[in-house]
Amino acid sequence: MTAKIKTKYFLHIYAVPILLFFFYVFYKIRIIGRENVPAKGRNNNGLIIMTNHLSHIDAFFVGLAAFPRFYKPFFYPADAKLWKLPFFKPILAGMNTIPIFKGSKSHDVIKYHILIIKNGGSISYFPEGARSKNGRLQKGKLGAGWIAHATKALVIPCALKNTNIAMPVGKSFTFGGGPKRITLIAKFGPPLDLRRFYVLPSSKETSQKISDFIMDEIATLLETI
Repeated sequence: MTAKIKTKYFLHIYAVPILLFFFYVFYKIRIIGRENVPAKGRNNNGLIIMTNHLSHIDAFFVGLAAFPRFYKPFFYPADAKLWKLPFFKPILAGMNTIPIFKGSKSHDVIKYHILIIKNGGSISYFPEGARSKNGRLQKGKLGAGWIAHATKALVIPCALKNTNIAMPVGKSFTFGGGPKRITLIAKFGPPLDLRRFYVLPSSKETSQKISDFIMDEIATLLETI
């Protein structure tokens, strides 16, 4: 019998307004292609938003960029160290955040994401696995392809820009000289057609091919921002 994953809604309702206030008060926000996100949380076969990773605030920003068109809570993988930050701790506690501890087995983390999707959940996922230290796209790891191949979920690519300026690697928040000086950008692409990969056998090679394709689509989105 498949284990059940409980989606939190109650505290999510309170976390969203807090984040909306924070982002829209202190930064300029530009959302492109929101119409590519399924309307009203309709994702019968699950939904994965695959995005580049620049900052600890990426998962929150992606969720807000998709809102209110997609209003169901996302599950977010997040560095367990974030629970030590005063601002993040109450928000993380109330949202569907998946703490990733140092030394966690990647197979177990990926299998948990697959379980979430098979239970009808939606996730925001970073194919690169870790934040880019120089702001450039990194090679996608096979975990993204493994999840997509195992679940056949709807995959939406998303390109983020400037979140690394708002919260650089190894540093806390910055407002770039003052509120509204930094423009955070999220661009959603149309759903990816991965059917040609789904007919391939489940393997590391297949998973990597899917991950590479996803990263190519994210790169294309970045080039057009």
